[in-house]
Amino acid sequence: MVKAADAIRLARSMIGTPYSRVDCIGLIKWIIRQAPGGVPVYTTAGTNSLWKSYDMSAKYKDLTWRQEGIVGARAGMLAFKRKGEDVHHVGLVTGDGTVIHSSSARGQVVETALDGSWALLGIHRYIEAAGAAGTEDNVNVLYQAVVSTQSGALNVRDAPDGGRIGSLPKGKTVDVLAEPAQGWTFVRSGSLMGYVSSAYLTRAESEEEENVISVSPEVTIIDDEGNSFRPVGGWRVLIGGVD
Repeated sequence: MVKAADAIRLARSMIGTPYSRVDCIGLIKWIIRQAPGGVPVYTTAGTNSLWKSYDMSAKYKDLTWRQEGIVGARAGMLAFKRKGEDVHHVGLVTGDGTVIHSSSARGQVVETALDGSWALLGIHRYIEAAGAAGTEDNVNVLYQAVVSTQSGALNVRDAPDGGRIGSLPKGKTVDVLAEPAQGWTFVRSGSLMGYVSSAYLTRAESEEEENVISVSPEVTIIDDEGNSFRPVGGWRVLIGGVD
């Protein structure tokens, strides 16, 4: 596995290299082949094939995670550009708000802003993504919520009031990754991560909350040993026990 810092260091050493010597996918292959912990014989057919490999069998699956949009980008991830269904350009995310890529328009390897022209993110199986914020195992889930629109789907956006990157059907349960702010909540559903209107989310009850009932002070409780007592203010009863 190539460390994110090593991948970025090597990529930066290539800045200024003519596009005629290394194209965008060639830069990624060169990093994986040359970096400590890499694979000297690694190859892939092209940028589009790399993106689509996520849906292939383990032997050909170069991306272990991917998402629409660039929210949550971390050093070591790959950023992609696309036109329609064609994913045609790839670069290495630095974690500094930039991406290193070999640009045909500029004729060389460059480091430019990770802006809205980049549409997709992925994690390569041979390059460590710092923090791996978008992966199932490392993301910090605060709680779950249910999409509570009146009828239609809830739009998911790449930023508050930003561009639409997907949608969630009514009744869908999502992971909340950040507390709501200014009417927007950052959520995840599968590989889709982005911002949704907080007005259309209802916090899901946890399993413990579903098994809790309030107890009036006038109610007498009998425990498993036959002892009886009345709760003092603030007590709740768990199904199968007393809290």
